[in-house]
Amino acid sequence: MKGLVFVIAVALACVATCGALKCRSCALLDTREECLTKPPKNCSASQDACLTVHRYVDIVGKRTWNNFCSTRSYCRSVQGLNRITCDEGEGDPHFEFACYYCCNTDGCVGPTAPGAASAACVSIVTMATAALAVLLKNAAGF
Repeated sequence: MKGLVFVIAVALACVATCGALKCRSCALLDTREECLTKPPKNCSASQDACLTVHRYVDIVGKRTWNNFCSTRSYCRSVQGLNRITCDEGEGDPHFEFACYYCCNTDGCVGPTAPGAASAACVSIVTMATAALAVLLKNAAGF
């Protein structure tokens, strides 16, 4: 019986943890790859998207990558600006741009492939469910 309570507690903790999105927190980094090396941080319950901003500002003279937790609605609203602001200038070194990318998988940094899934959370939930099924089977005497 103690084992059953333990497995249920672990399964509930996993569901709560897997439900929270984790975004990499990056500010003013030079490359997307550099941002991908930063550890993911837990987003709040209301933040269901990671927002990536890739921009070039002529005054600073470099491209920057920023990534942080956001709401999906805000992310979509700024992503709508891409048709106006996301033009990398086709080789013009003084052309300023800002591109906004939204994603909703743990640790993602846009642009990402559509439909990517968080396999880690899926596998943890699957393992917890399998362990619970085995314990229930053993408790029932099958």
